[in-house]
Amino acid sequence: MGAILDSQKPIVLRYPFDPNTISRKIEPPIIEDLKSLTTANKYACLVALQKMIFDLKQNAHESRYLRTLHEYPAVLELKNASRGGEAGGARVYLYRAAEHEYHLCAAECKTDSRADLALLERTAMIAFAWKKGIPIFKEVI
Repeated sequence: MGAILDSQKPIVLRYPFDPNTISRKIEPPIIEDLKSLTTANKYACLVALQKMIFDLKQNAHESRYLRTLHEYPAVLELKNASRGGEAGGARVYLYRAAEHEYHLCAAECKTDSRADLALLERTAMIAFAWKKGIPIFKEVI
């Protein structure tokens, strides 16, 4: 069952850009990550990522996959409880922008239990840029 949330406020998931490369990138970093996983035929991982993101959209902060990362307080992680295999290595790195809004920054499929340090740092950098008011979303014209 989903979390009981204010029905007037849907959960919003957004896909920010790296502020250092926003003018050059065509896609947000998480979309690039997902495309790379598709190219690498990581289909079990992609299904797990989709399941976790859907659960976040339905349950927000009560998502069963949502974890805090003590080393990076601004960064949250969607992590599958499965052990081993592609699905067990699925991770999404994000931060909470508001009560009903999350910004998804990176995705990966791990073969070990350690998160990719570069992806964590990129997510933290995007979160700090957002807090400082630095543009991380392209304007829609």
